[in-house]
Amino acid sequence: MNLNAYGFSGQTASNAGSGAVGAAAGSNQPQRRMHPIRPVTIKQLLEAQRVGEGVMVVDGREVTQATVVGRVIGYEDDTANRVTGALTAKHYGYRITDGTGLLVVRQWMDADHQEEPLPVQCYVRASGTVKVWQNAPIVTGTVRLVSDCNELNYHYLDVILTHLRLTRGNKHAKEEGAVPAVSNTASTLGVQNMLPGGGGKVFATDVLLNAIKQNARGDVGLSMDELAAAARQYGFSVNDVRVALRTLAAEGSVYQTHDNRFNI
Repeated sequence: MNLNAYGFSGQTASNAGSGAVGAAAGSNQPQRRMHPIRPVTIKQLLEAQRVGEGVMVVDGREVTQATVVGRVIGYEDDTANRVTGALTAKHYGYRITDGTGLLVVRQWMDADHQEEPLPVQCYVRASGTVKVWQNAPIVTGTVRLVSDCNELNYHYLDVILTHLRLTRGNKHAKEEGAVPAVSNTASTLGVQNMLPGGGGKVFATDVLLNAIKQNARGDVGLSMDELAAAARQYGFSVNDVRVALRTLAAEGSVYQTHDNRFNI
């Protein structure tokens, strides 16, 4: 497996999105409780409130399934041998960090198709069931290679957005005379210095730049409607987008095309 200097594969990543556990549509099996996959930082899991036997609570909500993004720094059985160090029972175990803490994540092995463990220093997204093992949280399910560094920023933004929705609802705060920003407690999540803008705030300008970098097709750029839709996910209004675009244009960070689209 070839990694670049930053630990990314350059391959297409299989991103883990929100999911749920339940009976298939049209099935006669009894319905089970739905468990959406919660984007979190490792710090949130380490500091989660524990209720009962192995139940973890973050922001007042039970977390049974989670997704985290981090860098592999070692294997669960920390030996020098890559294969035997990662292999434990019927899964591969990795120790990862996202800058907020350390966590063991496990990848279930396919009996019919076994691959080599992922290398140390690569970035991964781990998604699955959250459990307590040896008095520490672990995530067991899938571990997928991350190929695009932008996925890290988007994951942190998803973490903050989810935290805000659970603790403050969908309202966002505005600062007069400044680029609109969503106030948040990023320091409590451990990501205050990991997002564009820093200072514990998510700026509309950075959301727009990330949207263009991620979704623009060549020189075509994105339309106002596409940018507004991307910003709306983080609580920004159309007017917020216009203000942010004026700021970016004045800085020379974006330009407007002849057909009223925006690119960088």
